[in-house]
Amino acid sequence: MEIYTLDGLLRRTRVVDKFKSLIWTERFQSAGDFELQLPSTTGNRAIFTPDTWLALNESFRCMKVETVSDETDDDGTELLVVKGPSIELPTLDDRVAFNVKDDLTTNPKWVITDQPADVARKVFNDICVLGVLDTDDILPYITAVSILPDDSIPEPTDTITVEITPDTVYNVIKPICEAYDMGFRLLRNYDLSQLAFDIYMGSDRTTNQTVLPAVIFSPDFQNLKSTTRLETTAGVKNVAYVYSNLGFEQVVATDVDPSVAGFERHILVVKMDDFDAGTPAATVTAAMQQKGREELSYARRFIGFDGEVTQRTQYKYGIDYQLGDLVEMRGKDGISAVVRVTEQIFTSDAEGDKSYPTLSNKLTAEPGSWASMGNAEWIDYDDDLTTYWSSMP
Repeated sequence: MEIYTLDGLLRRTRVVDKFKSLIWTERFQSAGDFELQLPSTTGNRAIFTPDTWLALNESFRCMKVETVSDETDDDGTELLVVKGPSIELPTLDDRVAFNVKDDLTTNPKWVITDQPADVARKVFNDICVLGVLDTDDILPYITAVSILPDDSIPEPTDTITVEITPDTVYNVIKPICEAYDMGFRLLRNYDLSQLAFDIYMGSDRTTNQTVLPAVIFSPDFQNLKSTTRLETTAGVKNVAYVYSNLGFEQVVATDVDPSVAGFERHILVVKMDDFDAGTPAATVTAAMQQKGREELSYARRFIGFDGEVTQRTQYKYGIDYQLGDLVEMRGKDGISAVVRVTEQIFTSDAEGDKSYPTLSNKLTAEPGSWASMGNAEWIDYDDDLTTYWSSMP
C-alpha cells in the first residue's frame, strides 16, 4: 500500500513508504477520513503540513491534511500523527448552497423541484461548477468525465421539492442522499488534474441478479465471522402528521397500506419551519409531503444481520465491488441479508496491509421467504401453486 503527497494540480509528488500505521476510510454517504502515524522527524514535519493533499494507490479518493500533532506512544517513540477528511468535506463544506446573494426577506428560500439525485446534482452544479453566487466559488479541475463504471441500481424517480435556506453544500446534499439511499463522492482522476463529482447508487451484486458476479460474505466462505441477528420495532412509525404555519399534511410510508389503523398505526409528529406567507399552496404541500417521507425513512422496522468481515477476503475493492454496492451476508442458520457497502477501510501497520468493507443492513431474508428465493422464477414452482405459494412467509 502506497500513500502519496500531491501538488497543487493534484499530481503525485512524493511516495511515503516509511510510516508506523495508516488507517484510510472511505464512505458512501459522508466524507471519509484518515490517520497516519510516522516518525517525528524534521523531514516529515516539513512534508506533512496542514492543507497538504494525499492520495492512495488503491483509491480514486484524496484526503486533506488538517491536523498535525507530535505525540509519544507507549514505548516512548516520538510520533507525528497526521489526520484529516476526504476531499468531500473541506470542499463542499466551504461552499454556500443558495441561489442568490440577497437578504432572506426578499428571497427566503431556494426551492428546487426534481428527482432526488437531480436536486443534489443541481445544488453542486449551480454553486461549484457554474458559480451562481460568485464565480470565485467554482471548484478547480471539475470535469464531466466518468471515472468509474455505471451503476446497475436505478436512481429514485420520486419528484420532490426541497426548500433550502443558506447552508453549506455538504449539509444540503448529505441528508438528501441519506433519505433516498444515494451516495456522493469527489473522485481524483489519477494525475490528470481532474475531479469528478457523482451522485451514485451502487450496483447489485447479490444472487437476486445475473448481470454481475455475486459477492457473498459467509462463515462458509471463511470471509465472515462473529455473526449476530437483531430484530426490533422500537421507534417504528408509518404515518407522519406534518404541521406548519400554512397547513397540515398526512403522509403514509411508501410501503404501508394508506388505510392502516388500530394497533398497526404508528404516528410521527413532524413540525416544519415557517413558510413565507406568499408561498404557493402547491409548493407548501409538496415540501410538507417530502418532509414527512424523509422523517419516516428514519423510523423503519429494523431486522439486522451483522457480522465481521475478515480482513483478508477473496473479493477486491474496486474490482469485485465498490462503495454503495449491494452484496450478501449469509449465516450458518440460513438467514441471508442484502447489505450495502457503506465504508471501505484500508490499514497498514507492522502486521501488513489490509483492506475490508463495512456492511450495513438493507434487507434480511428468512429461510424460505420471498426474498430468499434469489433468481428463482414463478414458473419453477407452478406445479404446486396452492400449497407452495400460500405457505411463503
